[in-house]
Amino acid sequence: MAITSERVETSLPIDSYVIVQLDEPVVRTIGPWRPHTFADRFAIRSGPRGQPLGIGDVIDIRIMEAGDNGLFANTQTRGAQFQAQIDETGNIFVPYVGRMRAAGRTTEVLREAIQTALADKAIQPQVLLGVVGNQANAAVVVGDVAKPGKYPLNVGGTKLLDMVALAGGSRFTTYETTVTLKRKTEAASILLEDLVLVPSNNVYLMPDDEILLSFAPQTYTLLGAVYRPSEIKFETKTVTLAEAVARGGGLNTLAADASGIFVFRFEEPHLVKAIRPDWQPKSAGKVPVVYRLNLLEPKGLFLARQMWLRDKDIVYVATAPSVEFAKFLDIVGRTVSTGRAGVGLANDIKVLKNN
Repeated sequence: MAITSERVETSLPIDSYVIVQLDEPVVRTIGPWRPHTFADRFAIRSGPRGQPLGIGDVIDIRIMEAGDNGLFANTQTRGAQFQAQIDETGNIFVPYVGRMRAAGRTTEVLREAIQTALADKAIQPQVLLGVVGNQANAAVVVGDVAKPGKYPLNVGGTKLLDMVALAGGSRFTTYETTVTLKRKTEAASILLEDLVLVPSNNVYLMPDDEILLSFAPQTYTLLGAVYRPSEIKFETKTVTLAEAVARGGGLNTLAADASGIFVFRFEEPHLVKAIRPDWQPKSAGKVPVVYRLNLLEPKGLFLARQMWLRDKDIVYVATAPSVEFAKFLDIVGRTVSTGRAGVGLANDIKVLKNN
């Protein structure tokens, strides 16, 4: 599978939507939320302890003895130091021991194996090992970074942000850069901003991980009764619902129904459960959610300034919530694969409006 920045989450099965009336508790809940995608998919309990050696690794071996007449002693020292590269069969050659398995072993296991093998040949041998050329335990960084390439992983573990820094960092801002991590057959993407702000997303890397940084400006789509409906780039780190409508020229005073401002997005199930405790999931995957804001209410403008938009949100300003928005959902419904997008949502909107 080729590494790609495609948002794999959006293809998950979804069979229904949830409608939520925006109020202060809802805004407080969804406002600070950030994805934990990497933490959920790629986290390991701790840093890799003693990464296994692999073909191509170059090992520095130092053997010391207790006596002057030892097997490795010379006129200057009571030992010897040399380097050995793991060959294509996974073995190295150690003098007076012969060929021995190195690939798949940690440096500590290999050190003990060499020391044991020399126990009856050298005088109380002590062995020290170090990796000077780490070819097997490495990760690849490509895309919009200053120095793309293959970088070795530290023995004590290398985190994702450390690797991005080694590659010179992103060429673009954190909120316009998507980071895609591919490990074996699994891949996922998040914004570099979410990698920086959510510590648990900064996961430890594993050998052969592939990292892609790509320029991906965040956008939202503004539709309905505004003066300039269009797809609009964020251009700043955050955009509130009030700012989003203003960038489209504001509400069309001759057509807009200020009681019907809607935001459509896909949410994580646990977040939906937090704002709608009565909701029960019908399938796995993200949930299509429609948030409704009534600007005619006293706190309407305050809530519009508190709600942050996310990438690919759809904002719709209705002329008649129970009719025009049904047309909008007919379009959105094709995306979320639900058969009750038009009439079903219209009835839900009527209930919300009456309440």
